[in-house]
Amino acid sequence: MPATEDKEKTHKLDLKGLMCPIPIVMTSEKMKRLKEGEILEVEATDPGFEKDIWNWCKQTGNELLSLSKDKDITRAVIKKTATSHEPSIVGWIKFHSLGVKLHIRYYLIKFLPFIKKPDHFITFVAISEGLKAEKFLKNIGEKDTKLLPVPDEIDPHCGVVIGVKGIEKAKAIYELLNKKGFGVEAIYRYEKGKYEKVYPR
Repeated sequence: MPATEDKEKTHKLDLKGLMCPIPIVMTSEKMKRLKEGEILEVEATDPGFEKDIWNWCKQTGNELLSLSKDKDITRAVIKKTATSHEPSIVGWIKFHSLGVKLHIRYYLIKFLPFIKKPDHFITFVAISEGLKAEKFLKNIGEKDTKLLPVPDEIDPHCGVVIGVKGIEKAKAIYELLNKKGFGVEAIYRYEKGKYEKVYPR
């Protein structure tokens, strides 16, 4: 295939200076407009973009050809596949509305003394995994868990956690979600103003 044709099928997206979740949103919207087989090169400086783009490609079925980092710039090369399915902009709007709701819930739990406060937090490989896990737990009647924004001390980027009271309860929920195929990552304990990873070791 001629080099000129290859060049025409490669698109570039400069997202340097933009912060989460804007780089993923703009990448998603750009990929929706590409044809199968076309390639998108994205550059971003958001610290969480490297993890986010890896998870996003896994979720949407796009092929991550390469992922590299040079100082503070992350460069991702993504190929549009026949089976890719980018989320709609409506979905992203709903997602951000949920983010506002979760932060309100976080501050209510933190400052209202009569609300039971979780002391263990289950993290996930992607936000979507946490959202699906919360829905699953609700459907089976689990009432002692709370979906919250990830504390900055655990991960300063976008994310959600499921808050639980007590390590045994947290382990039971973690193992259940893991068995059911959800992308659980770890359990962190909050004690004396600090977060510490306690499971798995």
